[in-house]
Amino acid sequence: MAIAFQILYVDDEEDNLVAFRAVFRRHFKVHVAKSGREALDFLEQQAIDLIISDQRMPKMTGVELLEKVRIRFPEIIRMVLTGYSDQQAIIDAINKGKIYHYITKPWEVDELKFIMENALETYSLKKRNKVLEEDKAMLQLQNERMEKENILSQFSILKNQINPHFLFNSMNILAAIIPSSPDKAVAFTTRFAKLYRRVLELRDQLIIPLQQELEFVDSFLFLQKMRFDKSLIVNYCIEEKHQQSCLPPFALQLLVENAIKHNIVSEDHPLSIDIFTEADMLHVSNTLQLRGSVEDSTGIGLANLRARYEMVAKQQIFSGMEEGRYVTRLPLLLED
Repeated sequence: MAIAFQILYVDDEEDNLVAFRAVFRRHFKVHVAKSGREALDFLEQQAIDLIISDQRMPKMTGVELLEKVRIRFPEIIRMVLTGYSDQQAIIDAINKGKIYHYITKPWEVDELKFIMENALETYSLKKRNKVLEEDKAMLQLQNERMEKENILSQFSILKNQINPHFLFNSMNILAAIIPSSPDKAVAFTTRFAKLYRRVLELRDQLIIPLQQELEFVDSFLFLQKMRFDKSLIVNYCIEEKHQQSCLPPFALQLLVENAIKHNIVSEDHPLSIDIFTEADMLHVSNTLQLRGSVEDSTGIGLANLRARYEMVAKQQIFSGMEEGRYVTRLPLLLED
């Protein structure tokens, strides 16, 4: 057995201390203390692997000492060595001191050495297992951190697609307004500047409250109505309990924008968009009156939204025809 193991033997009889040290000093680094108080003071200064205490000592019994050791130094192996067959002391040693072994005097050298070696081997295995568990936890934490960094990196790429996409489509609207309504174009530009500032504020967030997204969409629709007036009809029905549910930023705005971009919006063919919550989902439904062609459509929007949902929430969105309308359903998320 390596001499690196540190043993503390506690006994109020000097002869017992001398005998114990003489027998085991060849195998272990042996320290001794004459009382429980002295032992506790020693443990504050010296790291110990195993403590063996006599039971009947003045002022503090062995069980009382080991109970304190268990609380203050829980990793130290604890044993009682006594010449008295006190059943209650044995029960207390097990329950309060959580001892590894209860040894009776007179002890036999080889037997006690065997018990101590087994105890220290167990102690060593526990220490190694603890190190392995700590290493495993650290590796898991590193993997989680790397995975999160990878997600954030991919999310950054996706959000950087959204900004020019939003800017590009808004500029198209402005270009359409200028020839017929220069005054509206000026008002549009002023309002758009405020709205785009909001885009920049929200772009770094993974998810935002639905209420915040609805406020953003309201500002976006204000701009759209400068162009379409009463030809664009938007109806809301949002349950109060979902106001603080979350979704990726610009998710709803993108769906409203797509509905306007891909469909005819005119006095003869007004576009109706319904936005409502049901069963923890946000539903966006619009009348289907497709344009013959959609100029400058990049196809980025919906694909981007699908990717962001998969990345942030591991969930999928639904989009398709239902009862003659085009419907998209977005899962509403809970903020961590």
